[in-house]
Amino acid sequence: MKKILSSLLIAGGMLIASTTIVTVNGKKITDEIVPMYSQLDKQKKEMVKQQLINEELIMQYALKSGVTKDPRFKKLFEAQKKQIAKVYKERFKKNLTKAQIENIKGSLAVKFLLDKKAKSIKVTDKEAKEFYKKNLDKFKFPDSVEIATIATNDKKEAMRIYRKLKKAKDIPAELMKIAKEKGQRGYLGWLPKNVFPKDVFKKIYSAKPGHLIKKPIEVNGVYNVTYLVNKKKAGLAKFKEIKDNLKQLLKQQKLAKWTKEKIEELRKKAIIK
Repeated sequence: MKKILSSLLIAGGMLIASTTIVTVNGKKITDEIVPMYSQLDKQKKEMVKQQLINEELIMQYALKSGVTKDPRFKKLFEAQKKQIAKVYKERFKKNLTKAQIENIKGSLAVKFLLDKKAKSIKVTDKEAKEFYKKNLDKFKFPDSVEIATIATNDKKEAMRIYRKLKKAKDIPAELMKIAKEKGQRGYLGWLPKNVFPKDVFKKIYSAKPGHLIKKPIEVNGVYNVTYLVNKKKAGLAKFKEIKDNLKQLLKQQKLAKWTKEKIEELRKKAIIK
């Protein structure tokens, strides 16, 4: 929805009169949807045109698929339309055009269609295991650390935070509390050695899991109070540890393949001018 709203806000501020880019099965696609179209060079215009054709075809298909009859769709569409229309009206003193409303509805229909299709796609453990075996290089990882940290430009403040955490009964909980107060994430999860300066990673990796790193670590004028949650040596991720994520990845690939094939099928039957 944010993408749609962003495009419409740009359009509202730039368009004077709409120009038809392409007509798909009798439906005119104008630069109300792509306001920067007239400023593109010939090659980019053609790329955008082909993308618009694909998007329009899958939207038309989605709108005819029955997903719009879902009570959830109707409720969400009305909510999105109302919210976008309000922002658009406040910004440009204009109402959404019919084409813009249809685009909102079509985009939402595609989301519902793909969500529905995704539920019907199955990936077996056997498929995931075969993919894993054929792509072992993809699942190798370097020395890595799991950390939580609080960053500040003030060295004295960093030391105050460090001393406070040292006295805390539950360091992770206290660290997250302080991080939240400062508007920071706190927990950063697993990070590979190549995202750190060598000396910094060495200092963190040499520490004992479940402990604060001795003194804040300074990097480019920023002081990081760091807690080492865990660490692991370089190796190969075990299949059982990544199976669920791998199956989700394969499902997404199958969904992308289905979408591409469906669009190709629709293009063969479409009337495009």
